[in-house]
Amino acid sequence: MFKKTISIIIIVCMLVLSIGCESTDTQPKQNVENTKSKEHDTIKYEVDNDGGSFSQNDLIYFIMTDRFNDGDTSNNNFNDVNKNNPRAYHGGDIKGVIEKLDYIKSLGATAIWLTPVMKNQPYGYHGYWITDFYSVDPHLGTLEDLKTLVKEAHKRDIKVILDHVVNHTGYKSPWLKDNEKKDWFHPKLEITNWADQEQVENGWLAGLPDLNQDNPEVKKYLFKNALWWIEQTGIDGMRLDTVKHVDKEFWNEFAHTIKSKYPDFYLLGEVWSDSTGYLELYHQLGIDGVTNYSMYKGITNTFKRFGKTTSLIHAIEKEYRFSDPNINGLFIDNHDNTRFVTLAGEYGQQYLKQALTFIMTYPAIPIIYYGTEIGMEGGNDPDNRRDMKWDKVESSEILKFYRNLVKLRNTNEALKSDKFELLDHDSYFMSYIRENNGESVIVVMNVQNKKKEVTVNIPTDNKVYKNYLTNETYNVESGKISLTLKPLDILILVSN
Repeated sequence: MFKKTISIIIIVCMLVLSIGCESTDTQPKQNVENTKSKEHDTIKYEVDNDGGSFSQNDLIYFIMTDRFNDGDTSNNNFNDVNKNNPRAYHGGDIKGVIEKLDYIKSLGATAIWLTPVMKNQPYGYHGYWITDFYSVDPHLGTLEDLKTLVKEAHKRDIKVILDHVVNHTGYKSPWLKDNEKKDWFHPKLEITNWADQEQVENGWLAGLPDLNQDNPEVKKYLFKNALWWIEQTGIDGMRLDTVKHVDKEFWNEFAHTIKSKYPDFYLLGEVWSDSTGYLELYHQLGIDGVTNYSMYKGITNTFKRFGKTTSLIHAIEKEYRFSDPNINGLFIDNHDNTRFVTLAGEYGQQYLKQALTFIMTYPAIPIIYYGTEIGMEGGNDPDNRRDMKWDKVESSEILKFYRNLVKLRNTNEALKSDKFELLDHDSYFMSYIRENNGESVIVVMNVQNKKKEVTVNIPTDNKVYKNYLTNETYNVESGKISLTLKPLDILILVSN
């Protein structure tokens, strides 16, 4: 690992880039570009944040614990457990995750990310309405269950990431009635200007009581709490919730506190913005990787009915602003966004295959949301959080395709490098190459539902390629391959 010397000059320059050169995310709730920053924002600590024990060879399986698998029916005797209510608990728990570790391993996952396990107020099935930062929610199990999960996962070479919240408490936090903790919260303020960074950091997101990390007692509590969970459970990483809603100085010190004691620990920040310059700011603070919303936007605008490749190509071209893009999280859906198949619309299953092909052949860390591997549908929250469809696993065509991609990703040397080059493309087809030690993989995809004739210039000395999906052979002639692409076609050409 290496140290990065960071200064306020970098922050200012990158802010200018992120403001002047990029569009904003279209979702109002997360539509912030850092157009206004506190004057006292500085980088105090140098942090070694090159991913710790994580790299682009990892694959994260993201689980909403309550909706995944019920492994212990004894913790279902609460008034807010009702499978017929999409906003109630459904019975999934930590023991349920333990039961499915072998299945998760079969998906090629090297890590699991669990939604927050801390105790929540009633109906906080998702984990983000915390009332006790030092207890496991009884709906999900016990601290001993969590320790067992980590041990069993590690036996299978699967790392564990816990979702971690420091921005806010639940609406019914006991701290709100504690006179000694009045200054633990920012004054109640609705966020109305998403371009005002100070308002984004200090306002009450969705009305949730916003913690004041400038208060030394709050900061000390949150640092100590994070270390406690690591020490108690042996987890390998944290997915940091609502990162842009927390002061940057806090994140710099938080990363320093964690990474100086646990240098192999992985910090994955949720920063909801499609500005790569803005996303990179949080890496410079000390967070290892970010959830790459820039690429998410490109992927979902490309692989859909009437989509165009120009959106994804633009996102790829913006990647240069990242200093370590390979340790970012690459995803196609999650618990905050519409399920991919539903968003893609007509021919959604085939577009899902294309999107999975892309994230499994791009140099970054794929994040697979539970059920995406079988093509689960779902609209806006909470419809995108349906119970895992275990009865669909055995017969799932998507799952067979997905596992074939996993096999390629794990065995082909070209996909283990950080080299990525766009080849020929237009608005309706794209091609790119990955190379390593004389081996190469070329991916060609047609996003139109009609046949297309294309020519791809091949920048290697390889003369013969075989389609990984069909075993069909293609010859390189005069440095080119001429192809007739079927509607919504996917070609994964492996050097022979």
